[in-house]
Amino acid sequence: DIRNQWEVAAHAEPCLVGAKTVSLKPSTQRRRKDASKRLVAGVIGAYGAPEERMCANYRRYVREYPLVGQALRSMAAERRPALIHCVNGKDRTGVLCATLLRATGADEEAIMEDYLRVNTDHADLTAEEAAHLDGGMTDHERAILMSFLEARPAYLRAYFDEIDRLYGSFATYLREGLHLTNEAIESLRALVA
Repeated sequence: DIRNQWEVAAHAEPCLVGAKTVSLKPSTQRRRKDASKRLVAGVIGAYGAPEERMCANYRRYVREYPLVGQALRSMAAERRPALIHCVNGKDRTGVLCATLLRATGADEEAIMEDYLRVNTDHADLTAEEAAHLDGGMTDHERAILMSFLEARPAYLRAYFDEIDRLYGSFATYLREGLHLTNEAIESLRALVA
């Protein structure tokens, strides 16, 4: 469970019989986010062009999201299949799963396909949230809204590009950014094999 305290309070942890819950809370240094106040007509335009803010968020994950390393080290130590979840399953969960897949040798196409699957799996929820939030929006504002609600290839590319920019290689990011040992990576490979 990689949700913050407000997300957990809003939606209690599902009880999965026989499953061990590992709660890895992200930093709460940033303010609480409230889509019903931020992603509305007349306000959402402040976030720039469609995809701009989300690409920046994904680049920020590399610098400000140690949770990815914590989760992967926990999974490697547990040596058991894991169910990873946040709220919408596309940003935090998407980055974590993409990192896991790349660390264990999956090719770029398979990683992107897995990441984008959330758009199909959650199409009804996305449409419902968009209908709830887009009242009175211009076409441009609606395009920005959809860029927040959908997983897009540009976001995951921004994440991996930032890794290369800051660390020089994905292998260095695993070792120095996420603090994964070779043994931990081998343990993760065994889980996804």
